[in-house]
Amino acid sequence: MQTIGVALIQLLEEYDVQHVFGIPGVHTIELYRGLATSSIVHHTPRHEQGAGFMADGYARVSGKPGVCFVITGPGLTNIATAMGQALADSIPMLVISSVNDHISTPTSQGCLHEMPDQSALMSNVCRHSQTIRDEQELANALAVAFSVFHSSRPGPVHLQLPISLLGSEISSTLSACATQAIWPSADNELINTAADLLQNAVNPVLLVGGGARHAATEITALAEILDAPAHLTINARGILPEGHPLALPASGSTRATRKLLEESDVVFAIGTELAPTDYDMYRDFGFQISGKLIRCDIDASQIHLNLQPEIALIGDARTTAQRLTDRLKPVARNGETRTRKTMAAAMSEFPKEAHAHLQLLQSIHQTLSDPVIVGDSTQLIYSGNMIHNTSAPNQWFNSSVGFGTLGYALPAAIGASIAKLTKKKAGTAPVVCLIGDGGLQFVLGEFGTLKDSEAAIAVIVWCNNGYREIKTSMENVNVTSVGVDLVVPDFAMIANAYGLVSVKVNNLGELTNALNDYCASGKSTVIVIDEQTMLHSISSN
Repeated sequence: MQTIGVALIQLLEEYDVQHVFGIPGVHTIELYRGLATSSIVHHTPRHEQGAGFMADGYARVSGKPGVCFVITGPGLTNIATAMGQALADSIPMLVISSVNDHISTPTSQGCLHEMPDQSALMSNVCRHSQTIRDEQELANALAVAFSVFHSSRPGPVHLQLPISLLGSEISSTLSACATQAIWPSADNELINTAADLLQNAVNPVLLVGGGARHAATEITALAEILDAPAHLTINARGILPEGHPLALPASGSTRATRKLLEESDVVFAIGTELAPTDYDMYRDFGFQISGKLIRCDIDASQIHLNLQPEIALIGDARTTAQRLTDRLKPVARNGETRTRKTMAAAMSEFPKEAHAHLQLLQSIHQTLSDPVIVGDSTQLIYSGNMIHNTSAPNQWFNSSVGFGTLGYALPAAIGASIAKLTKKKAGTAPVVCLIGDGGLQFVLGEFGTLKDSEAAIAVIVWCNNGYREIKTSMENVNVTSVGVDLVVPDFAMIANAYGLVSVKVNNLGELTNALNDYCASGKSTVIVIDEQTMLHSISSN
């Protein structure tokens, strides 16, 4: 006879789950009964928030949902922040937790890890939360979860099982339900209307968001047949790769990009929320679209938010872009020149310090072969978000927008590296974590997870003795800075204490050497940079 816990592991195997992230607890022991003999690899973070961030990074790079196991009560409250980040960025994540047997009660019974209503808490940070009350519901609940991942706007899904149910025997064999990606498809008449509008446009432009990451080939073809600049939001970088003459990664918050939009008679927004973090970062309300707006989004509840479209296409980005391309004929519209002028004008807007940041990022990009760069809320990332592009989708992502949490980059980079290594099967797959000295102190314990795992990442620590961005923001509005200057430990020594390689670098040449050594060794390396020393070195050359 099987138990529910063992059956759950076998069902996850049938859904091709290869990795799970979690911390075992007294309430989830039965969930681990069948894990050791399964094909699934378990990774133990030092905090459940880290488990969620690892699952997030893994999902972005692998294209598969990241799976987490957490205990009742504090396990869920700890992972809630990571789920909020995944929800904001539409990242597929399956969080499986235990729950006390009484499930919910208006009064406390004093049980260990008790929370009056776990599902109510989770409902704010996931697409779907369900309590599994018997074996009959288990297979169906997983089918619902994977349907959310494969046929709608993805995001976290939470399933909880009562403690006694996990260890109970089941009376029949459970099998995974066959799932097929069935995406919504826009009305044919609306597609034709949108195609006519785009065909007759004089100065069209595309606004491409993270919801189109899986549609890089189709989006590129659409931009090329329209000869239109394709603006890429932060999560869309690489959809049109670095160097493509129509790729426009310059932030929608720059004057240059806004001028381009003002001059465009038709704007096609695909897979983007048109959110302030991508188009109105400074909240000056200067982002406007004067031409006709066509929007494509998989989520019907999103398509009319922020800006009302002339034409609303509810459907998958890949299919919609392909259907439009099939109806269009190529017309020369001077798109490359418009893109090049906008990029140059945007670059001229950035302060000297941002140019130094971008030079450092370019050095990383050139030294490593197609690296995945995972960022925290730190200055290098803020500058990169303004204009940095990549060779392919899912090679630049960070937590500085959306939910905007600190401490994301290190665990998310670990998850990304696990996904890269799983894909490559062998060899070093470059993954870079860019994190500030303030953010890293949220998750220092994950150095231990990094040492435990097969992940191989370069952790670049940008040290400016605190929360520099917040301090600058305070000073800019004449608020005396409080709470932003921190005691910063010797990160290299801490890394060494965990058995990790570490090095301190002072200039771009030393950084290049450290990155080359990381690639040659295939081992995780912690690279510590003092902000002032590095910026002085760059400005002197």
